[in-house]
Amino acid sequence: MHPFAFLVILSGLATYKAQLCRNEDVKCDEVQYVLNGEPIRLPCCGNINDSSNITWFKNGSHIPFNSDPQSRIHQNRNVLWFFPASLEDAGWYTCVLGDVTYCTRLIVFENEKGLCYNRSTLFSNRQPSGATKIICPYVWDYVDISKAQIKWLKECQPLQNDKYYALADALTIQNAVKQDEGLYTCVVQFEYSGTEYSLTRTMDVNITVAAASHVPFMRNPRNTIEKVELGSAISLRCEVIYGDKNFMWTYNDSAVDEVYDSVKTGYFNSSMTEDREPMVYRYLNFSEIKEEHYNKKFYCEILDTMTKAYVMLQRPDPNLQPFLIAFFVSLIFVIINIVIAIKIFKTDIVLWYRSSCFAGKNKKDGKLYDAYIMYPKSLSETTSKPIDVFVLKVLPEVLEKQFSYRLFIFGRDVLPGEAVSDVVDEAISQSRRLVIVLGSTQSKNYLKDDFEQQIAMYDALIRNKIKVILVELEKGMEYSNMPESIQYIKQMQGAIRWKGDFMQSNTKFWKHMRYYMPRAAALRHQNSE
Repeated sequence: MHPFAFLVILSGLATYKAQLCRNEDVKCDEVQYVLNGEPIRLPCCGNINDSSNITWFKNGSHIPFNSDPQSRIHQNRNVLWFFPASLEDAGWYTCVLGDVTYCTRLIVFENEKGLCYNRSTLFSNRQPSGATKIICPYVWDYVDISKAQIKWLKECQPLQNDKYYALADALTIQNAVKQDEGLYTCVVQFEYSGTEYSLTRTMDVNITVAAASHVPFMRNPRNTIEKVELGSAISLRCEVIYGDKNFMWTYNDSAVDEVYDSVKTGYFNSSMTEDREPMVYRYLNFSEIKEEHYNKKFYCEILDTMTKAYVMLQRPDPNLQPFLIAFFVSLIFVIINIVIAIKIFKTDIVLWYRSSCFAGKNKKDGKLYDAYIMYPKSLSETTSKPIDVFVLKVLPEVLEKQFSYRLFIFGRDVLPGEAVSDVVDEAISQSRRLVIVLGSTQSKNYLKDDFEQQIAMYDALIRNKIKVILVELEKGMEYSNMPESIQYIKQMQGAIRWKGDFMQSNTKFWKHMRYYMPRAAALRHQNSE
């Protein structure tokens, strides 16, 4: 047949597919080639077993093939047989199972003029140097290999060299070298229903000779550990320099995909390294990491050199960053709340601590009084003024009787006939605190030239020997007319304002008074109980 006519037939057959295979629920990419005059079998390419009830048709014809084994084309179970095939048999064939149709394409060709093959139908066969074995492909479905008569040809000429050895369907080339490359043809003779038939297969054999100095070696893996999450997908890559598809992924000396269903080995791929060295690589694909994959060593083995390296899968280290962030945020939140609570409840905390067992013993300082009470003296002999009532009645009632503080009050504790200056100087030096009580009316031009105020301010501000507690009896006190020392104390530490809550010792005013008062009286009060 003219080559152009052969191409026209092929292109014409291709146009039928859209018209004839309209119900392809399962795509089938299978194409069968057969030499004109030789048998061929077309299996139904769907997921079909021998017990399936199928029917074969050609090119959309509604006439099924029969099952008579004497017919040139007949159906045997799910296979359509041609004994033999002819050029007019080329085309699309459909096998129907229920309402599903599967398609297979048959190409019938003739050998090129003067040759025993057609170059468009060659089988590719790449072999390493040394002892090379070539298998006659796809003949075991037709004949019993152990009893078949197989003739081998090279470039369509019989083999006459002693280096070739044929056994069953295999041809061994001993000490194969580059010159042994070529087109090898196997011709199988067999008999069917009293008629002799032959099967012809031609392989394009390439001999790969590795350079003597280039021994295959593994670049990756290198006995490493991969951290991977449970349930995730991962691909491990094996890279062999100067390799030639002579390596595989294994586990326990078996192919990995034979041990684990969820693990598949990828195809071989070739590339060049950064140093322009030839490299072959292959992936091991995990569709889903399971518990059974952890702490297992998956090896990539080079079969020629028997070298191998592994990758071990492990769970990733716990990510502590969210925990640490949450911890420190919580810690900062707690610290802020503690600071706010201390600021709000500072007075209560200090008073509780002073009365608790955690407080240490108070050091003895030799002083007689916890506080010296200084206040504007009334010009009258009565004590009906609010400031006199507060100093001479309220303060002693609460601080002395309820909390056992020792107070020195000038208008109360100076005996007749004593030198005032000596008594005041001694009392102030023997006091731990100086309590200055202010009233709005009595405090105008308060103690500007008073000897008591001069001694007290000298000890408090100059010698820094005594701490001052400033008490306001009324709201909106005016300090502009008061001595500069009083103004200075107000500016530096503020004042406690009394709200007239006489004997209620748990009010805010009395808590502040106790907070600023020394701790010694609190201990005496505790011990007295």
